Amino acid sequence: MSTDDHTDQLHSQAEVAALAGVSRATVTQWRRAPGFPPPERGGEQDLFRRADVLAWLDERPVPGRLLQGDPDGTTFGARARAALAREPRAVSDTPATVEPDMRPDPRDAERVRALMGQLCERVRGAGSRVDYVNLLASLHFLRLRKGPYWDGVVTMSRTGEGSDGAAALLQHIAGALDEQLRRHGMRPAMRQSLARLEPRSYNDLRQVVHLVGELGHRAFDLMLDEYELLAGLDSGEFFTPRAVADLMVRIAGENTGGEAPLSVYDPYARGGELLAAATTWCAEQGVSPPRMEICGITHGRDTAPLTTMNLTLRGARPRVFVSRDGSPWKTATAFSGKRFDLVLSNPPFNMSDSTGEPRDEGNWPYGPPPLGNDNLAYVQHVLSTLEEGGSAAVIMPNKAGNSANKAEKAIRRALVERGVMKAVVALPDRLFSHTSVPVSVWFLVHPSQACDDVLFLDARQVGIPNRGKRTLREEDVQAVVDAYLCAGASLDGMKQDPLVPTTVVDRKTVQERDWSLSPMDHIEVHRPRRGAAEAAHAEALYELELRKHEAREADLAAESALERLEREDGQGGGVEWQSVALSSLCGTRSRSTTGGIQAGPSYSLLKKHMTNVGGVPLVYPQNLRDGRIKELADDRRVAERAARSLDRFRLQPGDILCVRTGAMGPPALVRTVGVDWLMSSNLIRLRVDERHRDRVHPGYLAAYLGRPESVAWVRDRASATGAPSISAAALGNQPVLLPPYAEQQRFVAVLDALDAQAMAHSRLAEAVAATRTAVVGRRMFSDLDQAAQAEAGSRS
Repeated sequence: MSTDDHTDQLHSQAEVAALAGVSRATVTQWRRAPGFPPPERGGEQDLFRRADVLAWLDERPVPGRLLQGDPDGTTFGARARAALAREPRAVSDTPATVEPDMRPDPRDAERVRALMGQLCERVRGAGSRVDYVNLLASLHFLRLRKGPYWDGVVTMSRTGEGSDGAAALLQHIAGALDEQLRRHGMRPAMRQSLARLEPRSYNDLRQVVHLVGELGHRAFDLMLDEYELLAGLDSGEFFTPRAVADLMVRIAGENTGGEAPLSVYDPYARGGELLAAATTWCAEQGVSPPRMEICGITHGRDTAPLTTMNLTLRGARPRVFVSRDGSPWKTATAFSGKRFDLVLSNPPFNMSDSTGEPRDEGNWPYGPPPLGNDNLAYVQHVLSTLEEGGSAAVIMPNKAGNSANKAEKAIRRALVERGVMKAVVALPDRLFSHTSVPVSVWFLVHPSQACDDVLFLDARQVGIPNRGKRTLREEDVQAVVDAYLCAGASLDGMKQDPLVPTTVVDRKTVQERDWSLSPMDHIEVHRPRRGAAEAAHAEALYELELRKHEAREADLAAESALERLEREDGQGGGVEWQSVALSSLCGTRSRSTTGGIQAGPSYSLLKKHMTNVGGVPLVYPQNLRDGRIKELADDRRVAERAARSLDRFRLQPGDILCVRTGAMGPPALVRTVGVDWLMSSNLIRLRVDERHRDRVHPGYLAAYLGRPESVAWVRDRASATGAPSISAAALGNQPVLLPPYAEQQRFVAVLDALDAQAMAHSRLAEAVAATRTAVVGRRMFSDLDQAAQAEAGSRS
């Protein structure tokens, strides 16, 4: 192995001793010497970064008595480098990388769904779904890296058996992955995660290995999607959608002087998605990933291994550091002080009003940011790391572009006056998991490329709805890039109506608008009229027809269900109903049974772990509406690490949530929305005991408890001191009338059909309102165009 390979690799104390040709006791003495590199804790042992150790050893000549055939004057560093040069290159150092033009295998999505289905539940046991996704990612990485580690996994999966064999295989996988991570400078991280998995059978684990072995090269992206979906990541650690990452890279890449960047940096790397997009794009431009310098600082210990694996599979040799100091401008790394051709980042947002005074610590060439808000501190850090001729793209909350805080306004003014603000693109809302904060991408350039104007683009209308979020398609990204290129070539604005409205604004105009960097403050007066209005009108009509069709289908299904219920009621005769206490169906102690009546956690337990972005959502009484969970507040979440200790308060499909304290109303049934979320202090969760699953249907029980009579029963028994409140024990005394289970199923089927009908008509009403707006807009812009044409004609 070349001495230059894996310069960030971590070595144990024994390995340092072997490289230097000394005993471990000698290294122990060295560690007491001034300047010896500090260790990085890795599992059970201290680890030392290769580059730091070699630099220290280069200053230490080998004493004559310890020379082992070395020339006089040889340093311990030279001896170590010679030892590294003699090491054979491991097979796994030559990965099967993802080629730039390699497309995802359509079958991979189906395979990943199979892996995340029943296999997930059977293999994870007491472990979390995140632990299970870590297993999938580790297996996929080892397979693509090839070599003896993967061969060992395959052999063990074919020959092992029993729980001991499963534990041994998981240990082998974790050890192999940690060894690979260590070679890339990442501390071991998988052993603890995989140790929490408890496969029900060895065959289940064998099936996982087999399915992962069939996945294509791009399946790692699907695993990252699953990780983000399941993890509910801490403190804003939601990943950047791949389409947004591609958009940032493609536009920022246009600003690097026509040459593909050779060095890329992300000061808040999350899952490495921005660095991965840059690596792939540069490879498409003809730059070999191993030639690139890919550097990042990650603030999530759990996501750091994913970042390293993601980039390594693309052929890069990433240098990823886990920050303990918080802000990247306070984090010392091996690349501190280096300048980069391309800088990309999606830093954590601070959405509180920037009312603080400017901070007096730090070096801020564009003005000190306000205390307690790092939004524009990240922008300045990014600029400080740009190489001359370099370019950057940073995601910022829209609020950062037009906040009234004096310090932030002064920074925006300096950015514009010094010409480093190249463009701002407003993105659609709901692009990111766990937050609906509207954002824009700020495109920046090195001061040597100072701009006289700022280009603004409004891309808020692109993309399509997708399971509660908004997704950018490839054609949406292309539309934004085309609009950017077109507007950039015409400094007086767009000559034709683009799909994405744009305008170029000079410094004086920006000043007149209070130094706002929000596209919405500049584009409205320049917004193309007829083209955009006609497109919105056509889209609204299409949506209206779609919703009308859905409503008709829902009407027919509900009518059929009601008719069937009437026929069955007329034919069935009398059915026997039973009256039982709610506690007999659910039990009262969730820890000792598979069901339970569980009160929410105390407020004091939740308060210290609250976070306003990321984390696990909390459900409050006001979120229980129409028998469902609705309208979650973004600032009511619990950090994931704390949530792991609150598993008994997690929600599962079929759980029923009742108000414990406050205004008593109908309960809500947990369906798809709410799974794995946490309930708040003022709620009680009902979970049917597994022994009674064939006796009572959760949908029936929720409907029964939602009757006005059942709600009145609870209100009558809620204590009247202060706010109304009911205990789990008191709620358990409520009587429930149960028909035979088959009757409950028929009843729930009718309710589901009626619920679907109500939702379809609600969506239809929204489509009608949107069509009304589109019709007004189209007609108004048409009138304005006609008026403008008439005025132009009179002038001529």
